[in-house]
Amino acid sequence: MTQFHFPPRSTRGSILGFSWGQIGTAVAGVICLVIAANLLAVGRQRAAGGLLLAAVLLLTMGLLRIRGRRVTEWTPIVAGALAQRVARQDRYRGAVWAANPGTQHLHLPGPAAGYQWLPAVAADGLTEVGLLHHRREGTVTATLACAGSNLVLADTSVQHQRLTSWADVLNLLGTEYADSGLARWSLTARAVPDVSNRAQRYLAKQAVDTSTAAYRSLAELTVAAGPGTQRHEVFLTVVFDVRKLSAEVADAGGTDAAIATVVLDKLTGVRAAVREAGIETGGWLTPRQYAAVLRGQFDPEDTDLEVAPHTAGPVAAETVGWSSYRHDSGFSQTLWVYEMPRQPVPMTWVTPLFTRTVGRRAVAVVAEPVPAQLAQLATRRDKVARAGDEVTKRRMRLVRTAREDEEARAVEQVDREQAAGHVRYRYAVLVTVTADSPEQLRHDVRAVRRVLGRCGCQAVVLYGEQDQAFVAGALPLARGLKPMRGWFA
Repeated sequence: MTQFHFPPRSTRGSILGFSWGQIGTAVAGVICLVIAANLLAVGRQRAAGGLLLAAVLLLTMGLLRIRGRRVTEWTPIVAGALAQRVARQDRYRGAVWAANPGTQHLHLPGPAAGYQWLPAVAADGLTEVGLLHHRREGTVTATLACAGSNLVLADTSVQHQRLTSWADVLNLLGTEYADSGLARWSLTARAVPDVSNRAQRYLAKQAVDTSTAAYRSLAELTVAAGPGTQRHEVFLTVVFDVRKLSAEVADAGGTDAAIATVVLDKLTGVRAAVREAGIETGGWLTPRQYAAVLRGQFDPEDTDLEVAPHTAGPVAAETVGWSSYRHDSGFSQTLWVYEMPRQPVPMTWVTPLFTRTVGRRAVAVVAEPVPAQLAQLATRRDKVARAGDEVTKRRMRLVRTAREDEEARAVEQVDREQAAGHVRYRYAVLVTVTADSPEQLRHDVRAVRRVLGRCGCQAVVLYGEQDQAFVAGALPLARGLKPMRGWFA
């Protein structure tokens, strides 16, 4: 049986496992201690006591962890959340309260506010393709509807073939299409309650004789299964960097129509590569279909398969407290899987997340291919830094842990894989749970966290960032990764 072994999340900081923020905070604490000692020597007890208290707080902030994060990592999050609340940016009003209600402009909250529809028609001259153009970021986004197939019940040879084919797609997206403008992609698998009970409707439509005992038995079975059935939908979202396509766009005329033409040509190749991997596709979402997917995430009670493009956003949304996001008829909470399983896992290790949980949830994998030169530089930098840490610890007679040995072996493995031609990715895994009440949301989140723990994953709620996390984890927009800047990313 093929097993996967994920490398451990790196714990190496700037110096001996500590980040520059921790080091700066600790140094400030030591300075306060020294000044407090000097003040105490000259008899200024009150000032010395204040500096001593500041020193204790600074040292605690540099070393303490809260809910999986360092205190220094919480500082910008808390500051941003407070600034957002002071500026009253924690609430959003769309629809008739939007800046341009009733227009074709797309109204989305938060980091998705810059998207606009880009008119695009496929090569057949009839089919519209939903392209979202973010002019400030210079990107164009499109989403492909995919049809999943059962991997658990398939033969081992079929499982190997599917995984190998998908690996080929990943390498293709990270090499050929990355060189021709692909910035990042995401795979979003969402499960929503099947309120229409498709199995019952299919049975009623296909049945020839409805008077038999077999039909009555099947009808009772499908009716009873209705409340617990779910509809699974899979979307592959790709994002193209318009700046990397500037030469092709200029040759095509340099207009918005030229951008759409160039991107549509790329989308044809992406869909062909996915279909060659044996994955059935339903085509690129039209503007009305794309808007319905976005709208359905904001308003769970809206089950329309197509809506007007300009109504994709919510009517109202707000950040509720510190840990959840309220949008139209739903409450959501997004978790970040910050560490993958530490033990070897089989090919179907993530299956329980889809089969042992109920309710509405979206699992998103956002990935960005790292350029080969930058990947090699990053690996070389990691190897040199770890070698330096090892020498420093040996000189200082510090203990080297087994996890550090495992992380060093992971760096060597990544180096060998890159030398063999594999693409290196930056990626994030986000799980968004949506319910119709805060009580139900807490129940569903606990169930999801239990399943993630049994799968070997470690997840943390993105406290203070739930509005941004919802956009990244619930919407097929391929967001959620910090941008790479320069050679030191």
